[in-house]
Amino acid sequence: MKRYIVFLKQVPLSTKVEMDPVTRTLKRSSAMARTNPDDLYALQLAVKLKRQTEAEIVAVSRGHASAEALQRGADKAVLLSSKAFAGSDTWCTSLVLAAAVRKLGEYDLLLFGKMAVDGDTAQVGPEVAGQLDIPQVTHLMEVSDISDTCMCVRKKAGRLLQRMEVDLPCVVTVGRETG
Repeated sequence: MKRYIVFLKQVPLSTKVEMDPVTRTLKRSSAMARTNPDDLYALQLAVKLKRQTEAEIVAVSRGHASAEALQRGADKAVLLSSKAFAGSDTWCTSLVLAAAVRKLGEYDLLLFGKMAVDGDTAQVGPEVAGQLDIPQVTHLMEVSDISDTCMCVRKKAGRLLQRMEVDLPCVVTVGRETG
């Protein structure tokens, strides 16, 4: 059975978030949260692909997005929680998420939002791919075909669109433009 793992992040609902003067990190408790919009596009793509492939969708979150993922079509949800994660940069986050993937076992596709609205770095998905030594497709526009071993995709490359075939398992990053 195919397995798609989708990663979701809670981000502040407002840009008015306090900073901790000592740690110089966001005080996330000072603002209401929502699921990162690009992560919801990744979940939407996973649900669309599930209809074609009958894959299992596992949502992984370091916040309360797990429940929302189940409501939107994920089959299972995993909540990663530890005070040790507080204030993690993209590198530390990628280490934690890659460890979670290894713990979850077999998978075909790892789906990430292109970037988080509270960081705009677009690094976590590619860093997890690097940690796991698997291919990655950033700026995914469309999956035109998916099989047991590979998928055919269209991705944005600057002002151009690039068609390519990528071996599975792999990482894809998804945004609003993904259809």
